[in-house]
Amino acid sequence: MRRTSHVIAALLACTLALPAFAGDAAPSANQRFGAPVVEKKAASIGKLAKKPASFAGKTLRIEGVVKDVCQGQGCWVEVQDAKGATFMAKSLDESVLLPKDCKGKRIVVQGVVMAMPAKGHDHDHGAEVAAHDCPTPSYVLSTQGAELVAKK
Repeated sequence: MRRTSHVIAALLACTLALPAFAGDAAPSANQRFGAPVVEKKAASIGKLAKKPASFAGKTLRIEGVVKDVCQGQGCWVEVQDAKGATFMAKSLDESVLLPKDCKGKRIVVQGVVMAMPAKGHDHDHGAEVAAHDCPTPSYVLSTQGAELVAKK
């Protein structure tokens, strides 16, 4: 009888501990930054990269993989599509900051295509990253919201 109660207790402990060992087996939720992404159809990053002026002022959704990310504060990401085309999404007011370790993750970004001033967009990441320079492309997707897509 005593042995049976030990076996039952051990089985119960294993059953209760099982979720802690599940790890990546259960899909996790997407991580959202800034406003919700509400645009349903993704724009072609290839077309956007070739003729960004034709999209200026338009709110777009782009999807792809994070090719690079700002190591200062996470204010910009370079999004790459399956064909290798890239476009930069940048939080101009730094209200949407992405994790510095999101490189290689799937991402969805919504924002407004904007021309950047000739000298770029000056901003200060602070003394701790004073040596860091953010790229200054001619056009960016001014980030309103972004989602890092969880693996399924």
